[in-house]
Amino acid sequence: MKIAFNHAVIGWLAVVLTSACASRAAQPTTPAKVVEMDTLRIVAKHDASGSYTFDSYDAEDLFRRANTELDAGRCSEAVTLYDRLVAEFPSNRYVSAALYNAGLCLAHDARHDEALVRFDRLISGLPASPDVKHATFQAGHINIKLERWEAALTSADALLARQDLDSAERLEAMATRAQALLGKGTIDKARHQASQALSFYRTHPAEQFPDAYFVSAASFVHAETTRLSGENLAFPDTNQDEQRAVLVKRAQILLDAQREYFDTIRYTDAHWASAAGHRIGAMYDTLWHDIMAAPVPASLSPGAKAVYPQELAKLIKPLLRHAIRYWELTLMMVERTGVRTDWADKTRADLERTRALMLDQRLGDGALPASAPASPPVPARSSATAP
Repeated sequence: MKIAFNHAVIGWLAVVLTSACASRAAQPTTPAKVVEMDTLRIVAKHDASGSYTFDSYDAEDLFRRANTELDAGRCSEAVTLYDRLVAEFPSNRYVSAALYNAGLCLAHDARHDEALVRFDRLISGLPASPDVKHATFQAGHINIKLERWEAALTSADALLARQDLDSAERLEAMATRAQALLGKGTIDKARHQASQALSFYRTHPAEQFPDAYFVSAASFVHAETTRLSGENLAFPDTNQDEQRAVLVKRAQILLDAQREYFDTIRYTDAHWASAAGHRIGAMYDTLWHDIMAAPVPASLSPGAKAVYPQELAKLIKPLLRHAIRYWELTLMMVERTGVRTDWADKTRADLERTRALMLDQRLGDGALPASAPASPPVPARSSATAP
């Protein structure tokens, strides 16, 4: 059984009494102050013997209890209390913080869709709350992780339209927008946005940015757009000269992208440095696979066509050595920093696969290996903190 008491401090009672006794007291010269108090709820419970126990609480009490559970790492218990606060006290001043904290807790537990429900309810239902900005950042990062690019782009655009972002927050929004555009496959727009983010970073004092995470993210996106522009160039099936022209172009783009990935590594963020290190090795690996899968030029004689795959495999075998070398260096860097990332796991797997390929005696016989596995989506980080 729940009994709700909506208390208000009845400062106006003094006005009523004074009016009733006007002949004995003067009217007050200042208006009476009315202070609204939180709704108090009392829950009555009875046991098998018929005895009752009572639990009284208000929104502030639920919020404090939820925070205690959150601090202790008991996310499910904390979210239950936050949700209870929102359901029972929907107009209370703690609702915004309860939704935000519940979203953070759920995101930390990788319950991303549930977290988005809380963040989206806060953003749409309490647009004037100061927590909306941080909830929008969090929603954007979760949508990047879930590869919901359009939703992430909407979040980034909403943030960049705000006038209350500091330099670090604006860079974060720009980097998130670049990631979303890259995920959508709009390469030119992603490159432009990443370039803007990098320019913004370089033209502001370094002390305005607490860490290098988001400038590294923008740098990584910039390098990705260069890499993709090369890998989208297919080898023609006409003649060796035309194939060679494409190869020269792709090799130049590979070196340009490699330089940009090195720039990402120089920002010294462990997460993005490992991503960039993996990508450098992967470029050589991908180029090897693409060359091996390229059509035999139609202009070759029948005899030349027969030996073309074997001769080609011998010539481009150094590409695999480059891939192995860069992946080894990446793992050394990861081990030195002690940071565990999905990119490090991906690097280990690709390194073992390519080492096995190098040892395969069939490599010199022109046998085509399986295509390189796809790389994981660009990860994102949550950065806003609970109020």
